[in-house]
Amino acid sequence: MRLADLKEKQLDPESAAYIIIALLILVCSFIGIATRPMGYLAFLWPANAALLAFFLRFPKLNNKGGWLGAFSAFMFADLVTGGPFLQSLFLTLSNLLSTIVSLFCIRYFKINYKYYNTGYTFIHLFGIFAFAGCLASAAFAVLTLVNVPDSFITLENMQIDFFLWWTGEMVNYIIILPLVLAFPRIKDIHYFLNNRRKKTYEVSYFFPLIAIAICVSLTHIFSGPGALIYPMAALIWAALTYRIFTISIINMLVLLFTYNSLTQVYLEHDALINSTTFISLRIGLFMLALAPLILCIISQNRNELYKHVLYLANYDTLTRTMNRHFFFQEGESLLEQTKKLPFSLIMLDIDHFKRLNDEYGHHVGDTVLQQFAESVKSNLRSYDLFARIGGEEFVILMWDIDHDEANAIAERIRYVVENTPIYLDYGRTVNITVSLGITHQIAPQKVDLQHLINIADQALYRAKHLGRNQVVLAS
Repeated sequence: MRLADLKEKQLDPESAAYIIIALLILVCSFIGIATRPMGYLAFLWPANAALLAFFLRFPKLNNKGGWLGAFSAFMFADLVTGGPFLQSLFLTLSNLLSTIVSLFCIRYFKINYKYYNTGYTFIHLFGIFAFAGCLASAAFAVLTLVNVPDSFITLENMQIDFFLWWTGEMVNYIIILPLVLAFPRIKDIHYFLNNRRKKTYEVSYFFPLIAIAICVSLTHIFSGPGALIYPMAALIWAALTYRIFTISIINMLVLLFTYNSLTQVYLEHDALINSTTFISLRIGLFMLALAPLILCIISQNRNELYKHVLYLANYDTLTRTMNRHFFFQEGESLLEQTKKLPFSLIMLDIDHFKRLNDEYGHHVGDTVLQQFAESVKSNLRSYDLFARIGGEEFVILMWDIDHDEANAIAERIRYVVENTPIYLDYGRTVNITVSLGITHQIAPQKVDLQHLINIADQALYRAKHLGRNQVVLAS
């Protein structure tokens, strides 16, 4: 079959969305039905939360095909497991209403759910899910199903069933939604797989997981109302240690194990199965999961802010090279640790940079500095220190390197800079050259970074004096 024929046979977006969503909801619905005691609501119903999560994470699935796939799957799953048609219809509409109301509120309040892990977005999202989507779904379900013959929702238990449905949905959302929203992107998974052997963890990194496992085990040994609190301290520890996706997985496992442990205790007393005990239990599970998620997001944001501030303090924001202060700090520390290794220091100065600024403007000068820095970095080793120490002057510190290799790197940089045009706006280009001065040292008795810079600077001055665009080695 030709490639053109294959392209013609590709599914349209709505058909693809129908298949994907229908399969997703079928699997989730059968999981929920498997946890549904005879005549009662399911203890775990992941389908509604999964539907909303997929529509948020993959907006292209949110079309007519996706909604039709969800409706078909909900109906099929309930009918094939023995549900009456009218009851299945109202259950399906209740399930869909949860997603409809949640999406409407997200758009109405302009919640930027793509950045769920910043600011108060996560709290706003769960406020919408808990007090809009889940609430509307529960209200519609009890108001309609109570009128269906032989329904498991009766007028006498209508209030209890409403709260059971509502709180059950809240638990479903807190389990499923963070898991889908925080699931790593394909490129992140590739990066992790390619670098997993390079990254090592201390034994202490796994202590929070061990603590959580012990606390969850205690809920099976000493079951009771207080068992909800057993994992709290360990979950807080984990929230300060791991990323949001890891915490989402941990939360899911903790909630499922704790929920299972406590329900086994209360199910021994049939009179309690539809009582406020389960409502209280589900609210407690929701709050248990919400706390570490919020703490993890706050911790991540704090760490990212710290890294950003540290970067601004140590790097030149224009060229993304080290600034003078950080270069001296790292360079002096490095030279102190590697006294027995030979090293070279190179001073670089872009030729006629002032003339270029006067002729083209400072915005072109900034572009030249940026592209020049990228050219130099691409010709250095990953561990070499490279900094901008002022204006158009840069410095490189290389260690564990011989004289000839350092000179070859300097010559290569000079050649690449001379022969690489700088691309400006409107298709314009400009060519620049660079002068370089080198000092090479072999195990000196005393290392003074400023003194080395002065020596290399004198060599750079000679390179300028001799006509620029050349490398001069300090005598």
